Amino acid sequence: MSGPSLRVTGEGGETWEDPSEEQIRRLYAGLNLRRRFLVLERLDVPAQESGEHYLQVRLNDDLTVEVEYREGDAAAHYRAEVAVPSDQGGSRIVEPLLVEWASGRPGWRGRLSWTRWDVARECPWDERSVAEAE
Repeated sequence: MSGPSLRVTGEGGETWEDPSEEQIRRLYAGLNLRRRFLVLERLDVPAQESGEHYLQVRLNDDLTVEVEYREGDAAAHYRAEVAVPSDQGGSRIVEPLLVEWASGRPGWRGRLSWTRWDVARECPWDERSVAEAE
């Protein structure tokens, strides 16, 4: 018997294994300014790539959404922004993308304009400077 192929994790740490498309839609619809994050992670990948195949969304203060995905190593790490607030139509962009990615359907990448994740821009600190600040 094989294990789950997908795990969804909410900001509070709660998890759902192999959620249905409807569950994924409801989980996204439940994001708000107190619960901003949702992470979808592929579990059916080689052990050495565990934790390296995911798609995550973050709800911003203005209800726009940041989306990030990774498919293996750092060279396959991308981000995009949905500039339309979720309550004004942005959810019609994000929900199908989440469902398509989770089910492995082709075409989800074409829903947004992706930019390679730039560590220097996204994380302009290193562990040493964080430790010094504490």
